Amino acid sequence: MAGTSERRIPLPGSNRAVPEGATLVGDVDPDERITVVVYVKRRTPDEFTPGSAGDLARLARPVTRRQLATQRHRSHASAAARITRLAAERGFTVVATDLVARTVALEGTARQMAETFGATLRTYRDGERVFRARVGGLTVPAEIAPWTRAILGFDQRPLRTTRPLLRARGSAGSDSGLWPTDIAARYGIPLDRDVSSICVGIVALGGGYLESDLAMALAGMNRQPPVVINVPPTGNDNGLGTSDVADQEIALDLQVLAGLLPKSKIVVYFAENSAAGLTDAIHQAVFDEAHAPQVISVSWGSAEKFWTGPGRDAMQAVLADAVRLRVSVLFASGDQLATSGLTDGKVHVWFPASSPYATSCGGTQPGPAAGNGAAAAEAVWNAGTIGTGGGISDAFPVPDYQSHLTLPQSQNDGAIRRGVPDVACAAAASPGYRIIVNGQPMAMSGTSAATPLWAALVAIAIAARGEQIGLLNAALYGKPGAIRGVQQGNNPVGGKGYDAGPGWSACTGLGVPRGADVLAALAAVPVA
Repeated sequence: MAGTSERRIPLPGSNRAVPEGATLVGDVDPDERITVVVYVKRRTPDEFTPGSAGDLARLARPVTRRQLATQRHRSHASAAARITRLAAERGFTVVATDLVARTVALEGTARQMAETFGATLRTYRDGERVFRARVGGLTVPAEIAPWTRAILGFDQRPLRTTRPLLRARGSAGSDSGLWPTDIAARYGIPLDRDVSSICVGIVALGGGYLESDLAMALAGMNRQPPVVINVPPTGNDNGLGTSDVADQEIALDLQVLAGLLPKSKIVVYFAENSAAGLTDAIHQAVFDEAHAPQVISVSWGSAEKFWTGPGRDAMQAVLADAVRLRVSVLFASGDQLATSGLTDGKVHVWFPASSPYATSCGGTQPGPAAGNGAAAAEAVWNAGTIGTGGGISDAFPVPDYQSHLTLPQSQNDGAIRRGVPDVACAAAASPGYRIIVNGQPMAMSGTSAATPLWAALVAIAIAARGEQIGLLNAALYGKPGAIRGVQQGNNPVGGKGYDAGPGWSACTGLGVPRGADVLAALAAVPVA
């Protein structure tokens, strides 16, 4: 056990507030077994600011998963050994060491964890579930502090999906929305391409889906089925009902992608609904050699303020690896307008959508279809209490690919930083995306519908070029003509928010896709 005179170093940025909207149940049982993951780093700080020209050039250097693994074993074995020694001294069990992920998983009692890392653990209820949360900051024993990036796993407070909204049930008529293929056609996204070489990953933080729902939706769209794989294989037990929102989310993501990508492979990565679970799931997808997804679609996240600095750094490290390995990762920007549903008088964007290593997707309200089936002018999706997330990051500076834009000042502090989202497409309840859940047709809305649609478009581009792309943003910002700007609407709540207008906006980013032009722009990305 740690002595009272042991020197411990505060982990900067690790402080966690009491979970908002949750009720305290009590302290965690001191004998409860807990597994935490220690993320290690180099002792020297990074040379470049995330998203800067030098940083993106560094990450663009060609590297394979095998080469990266070799580098990690060489550079991080010593740090992992230090943590292993600490574990032996404190009576922890080393559950796993993954030098590629730069992690060491430790298991011990809540009492041991509290004494070693200064963690204050309590149990809360948020109306939907009971979960463990960490309150306050962490301290790290001096012998491992210089190599410790983050410690995740103490806190299980749930992240949020974009909470897709139901508009119609029980009818296959026009009031149940449009099939994803119909919405894709409005953007000129080709539906006749050979995408059998494509693998797309979906991150699912809870929930399940029915194979019969997917089959019914594909029959309605007259599309050939993909191969769908669950990771872990037991992740989906076809037991709907554990979480209506999570079930709807998986159905939406899966059916949009499957409808646009016939005969492809879709891998659903199931994980715990927490920051640690999301970070691990994306790492697992990025380094999945068995399936090797070229694109990952994620509809989960939360306001930046809910992520600790170390937790954000751990996710950033994973997303930087995605850039290195040329895996394109797209995130939903959220459905609660510029404030992310918070009432602290500030505006908030979602993370990981705000990461400079991610492509973030906002939402629009399409107008009536033109005579040729194409989309008419679109506006920002704002239905009063819900609508597209977007704004200026509180955490990240302006990335190189946005450096030529006239970005608005943050309404929190007047600074100019990373703008969110990057792109957008249909997300409103009208017309809505028709999908099947538990045998019933329903119309869904949300940026969690826009995200898989954009992911499918990227996958079609990858199939056409026969080469992965990785981070999309330089190509998208470099070819603004491939994207149709959205100039009408806004996303404020209580006067706090942003307006659309000419060029990029903090509501819908660059705008909505012109399918053929986006494919041409992504096809022109240089091959590394």
